[in-house]
Amino acid sequence: MLQNVKLVANETSLLLMATDGEVGARGELTETEAFVVDNPGEAILPAKLLRKIFAETTDEEIYIELQGSQITIKGAHFRYQLDTCDDADRFPLVPSFDETTYFKIPVNSFNRMVGRTVFATQNNNNHFELRGVKFIFSVDRITAVATDGRRLACQENASESFGDAQQENFTSQEAIFPPRTLNLIVRSDSEADDVLIAAHDADAIIKIGNIVVSTTLMTGLFPNWNAIIPDKTSKKRVDFIADEVARAIRQAEIVTTENKPGVWFKFSKGTFNITAAGEATGESSVELPIAYDGEPAELRLDSKFLNEFFREVPGEETVAFYFQQDYRTLFETSDGYRYVLMQLS
Repeated sequence: MLQNVKLVANETSLLLMATDGEVGARGELTETEAFVVDNPGEAILPAKLLRKIFAETTDEEIYIELQGSQITIKGAHFRYQLDTCDDADRFPLVPSFDETTYFKIPVNSFNRMVGRTVFATQNNNNHFELRGVKFIFSVDRITAVATDGRRLACQENASESFGDAQQENFTSQEAIFPPRTLNLIVRSDSEADDVLIAAHDADAIIKIGNIVVSTTLMTGLFPNWNAIIPDKTSKKRVDFIADEVARAIRQAEIVTTENKPGVWFKFSKGTFNITAAGEATGESSVELPIAYDGEPAELRLDSKFLNEFFREVPGEETVAFYFQQDYRTLFETSDGYRYVLMQLS
């Protein structure tokens, strides 16, 4: 049953629902979106087969009819008769978005927030729940944080709050979202302007345009992420253009090997070198001019983690880089993105 999609059709709307028991989604089309219902009803549709059928047809109109345990799908140039479940009432209900307390964020901001954090999650950890992205909802801001213990990604964005979140005694609300739920919302390809998010103790419901996604939340202990972000005042700072450094890292890491990963950041007055060396491959050095007049310094960072960060930053963006004092380095952009990366020994 859960490998299929439920269709509910009436004279004014078409509703599709799917769930695997942990994540559910529903999408609704109104009568203005080019469909005609001859006879209202419900049907369980074989999702994988339908996806393949729709992907291959060029017909402008498709006709769907349910008769007992068989469903007929036909167009001007094709016809399929497929077996299906005949007990639509057994399909689990995917809730609609009827929340009064929720948070609103622009779609582009939400998508950027997910892209800049979800890659830093970890699949497994015995002490903390690191598989998900933690969201902190406040009155006018949403913060998303992810960490795998070796790096931390954090993105803040302005937002709006509604309902109880506007009360004077409201401080903040926290929830850990599964990455696949967040990626599903990003992939929804909606033309909506905003994402609406309502989080409860064990689950959350998200609305984007005519799509509603419901999900169970992750309930493990998340580390004290604020304590991981280093104090900038105790560190040296250099600014550089993202695309220039990202390209230099890719050039330098060509010679790295599995046993000798990482690249060296070497600073001297007016010069920034990125170097690397590998077993049986050789050495590399890429030099960039930089506004730095401090004492010579060098540190070693994981190039894979660096590449993942720079993929999420526009090439023309100026990135502030903080280092020294301890093993935590900090990258920061002007639009609320922070990336903490531990140095390699």
